[in-house]
Amino acid sequence: MWTITVQSARITTVVDASPSMAEAVPGQGGRSRMDLAKSSLLQALSTFTPEDEIGLWKFATHLDGDRDYVELSPTERLGDRGAHGGTHRDELATAFNSLAPVPRSATGLYDTTLAAYQRACATYTSGKFNTVVLVTDGANDDIGSIGLDSLVADLKRLADPKRPVPLVAVAIGPQADLAALNRVVAPTGGSAHQVSDPSQIHEVILKAIMAAGSNGPR
Repeated sequence: MWTITVQSARITTVVDASPSMAEAVPGQGGRSRMDLAKSSLLQALSTFTPEDEIGLWKFATHLDGDRDYVELSPTERLGDRGAHGGTHRDELATAFNSLAPVPRSATGLYDTTLAAYQRACATYTSGKFNTVVLVTDGANDDIGSIGLDSLVADLKRLADPKRPVPLVAVAIGPQADLAALNRVVAPTGGSAHQVSDPSQIHEVILKAIMAAGSNGPR
C-alpha cells in the first residue's frame, strides 16, 4: 500500500528527548513515552523500502553547544551499506534504540523545527516525497528561542510549492501544544495529529504521509 501511494520517500524524523518523555504511560506496564515511541517508530521503519531515505534527529535543549538538537543518523537510503558493513536501515534502528530522555533539559521545539525544515529544504531530492516528521510531547519552553510568530513566518518564507516539504507533527499526550503545532505545519502543507498512546505513532505517521503524498512523488 505504501509503495503504491508514495513511490520513494525522503523523511527526516525529529524526536523529542526532553525529560517528560520519561513519564510512564498508564496501562503500559510502566513503559515510558519514549519506550513506546521508539517501539512505534521502529515498527514504522520496517514498512519502508530500501530505496526510501530516512534520518533521525533528537532534540531537547543545549545538546550540542547552544544547539537544541543533534543528528543521530543522516537522511540516506535504507539499503545503502554503512561503514560497519550493515545497511543504513540497521544503523538507523540502532539510532532509534539509542533514544533516551535528557535529564535537566527542556523542549527546544521551535529552534529545532526551523533547523530541521531548513535542512530538508536545502537537501530536497526531486522524484521523492520529501517530509519532516516531528514527534513531541510538550510545548516550546526554551528561553531565548525563536517565537511562534517568527517561526511561522520563516516557514512561510522557506516553503516552496515547486519543492514541497510538508511537515507532519505528532503530539503525544495532553501537554503537547496542538494549537501551536497546527500553526507551524500550515505554511508547509503538512498536518498535526494528537495521540494519547505513543504506540499509535507509526499508524499516524504512515497515514499522514500517505495522505500528503497521495499525488505521487514530487
